[in-house]
Amino acid sequence: MKLRTSRVYGFLINNSRQVLVSSERFKGIPLIKFPGGGVEWGEGLQDALIREFKEELKISIRVNENIYFNDFPVESAIDKRYQVQAFFYHVEPLEPMRFSTVLSLEPPEKNTENFIWVDLENLSEELFTYEIEKQAARALKIYAKKHYEI
Repeated sequence: MKLRTSRVYGFLINNSRQVLVSSERFKGIPLIKFPGGGVEWGEGLQDALIREFKEELKISIRVNENIYFNDFPVESAIDKRYQVQAFFYHVEPLEPMRFSTVLSLEPPEKNTENFIWVDLENLSEELFTYEIEKQAARALKIYAKKHYEI
């Protein structure tokens, strides 16, 4: 029997027209993705995204419009029993951004997470590990051309 899991991610864009990207190692697997994570039982998508940003970045956010979601089945790369449904929202900070970032997308050695700002103009889907993030990056580029004039 296949199970489903919902994931939610945020496009956090700074005043320099850069989007925040996560470089992490999860269960030993290097990943490049957008900040966010799993929706817990009884939790809505926006509440989950607010929680994930608070946990990962120690920042409160406002969740704006949905930019992308996968409307095709995707098997989880972590656990093949699961089908993944992922939602990507534009978010904005409600407080000063004080989290630290790194200069390289190289995943950390241990099961931790680093963050890096990537210029929207240079954002490439090839940066990302999974197909869902690649397609979300394409959708973000279209959104950014309209809203950020890149």
